[in-house]
Amino acid sequence: MVGEPPPESRPGIGAESCVHAVVPAAGRGERFGGEIPKQFLEVGGRPLLAWTIERLLGAGCRSVTIAVPAEELASVAARWEGMRAIRFVAGGATRQASVAEALAASPAAADELVAVHDGARAAFDPADFEATVAAARTAGGAVLGRLASDTMKEIEAGRIVRTMDRRRLFRAETPQIFRRSLLESALEAARRDCYVGTDEAALVERLGSIEIVAVEARRPNPKVTFAEDFPHVASLLLAEASR
Repeated sequence: MVGEPPPESRPGIGAESCVHAVVPAAGRGERFGGEIPKQFLEVGGRPLLAWTIERLLGAGCRSVTIAVPAEELASVAARWEGMRAIRFVAGGATRQASVAEALAASPAAADELVAVHDGARAAFDPADFEATVAAARTAGGAVLGRLASDTMKEIEAGRIVRTMDRRRLFRAETPQIFRRSLLESALEAARRDCYVGTDEAALVERLGSIEIVAVEARRPNPKVTFAEDFPHVASLLLAEASR
């Protein structure tokens, strides 16, 4: 299902930082619906996943390791054969398991940065990626996202309990960037404790005393989750490609 491969990794934003990318893209897209997983839907004649990979390589990632559905592994890998910077592995039953599988296959050294990025979040801004890399280099890790702009309520059983202080609330996106050794420790601790988190930062937080910088995104960074998200992401990608 994957179309023409992008060029090999080239010098770009973040290239000097020895960043490797890990992309969980093994989901079946239950919330999205449809017969084709969202990461394989075409935008401008290329699958959404291809746009994501190309953007990561363009941002200077030394390698991109992608977890895809097991039944798609052979066909996807064949289409990208010969691209040294790109690796594919069979994903797991959860995002967390897919990240673990992809990280195990990544060539990143223990002290190098690994950027975990959603396969269906193809329209991230290179400057935001660079800012997240820079923050991760000076701390335990960094997460791209944005502050809450709406009034946020805590609820129980469908009833409002209290109003949250939105100044302290941050909506996490990706990339989420950590040293490989730290991310491996977080994944192993979660596996040992039978804990399943919704993002990588949640796993690292459990280790305690790790500074994770919240990097506020300056540009749109939408993820395709529901069917109505796809046209917006596609329009952003096509508009930029036409410039």
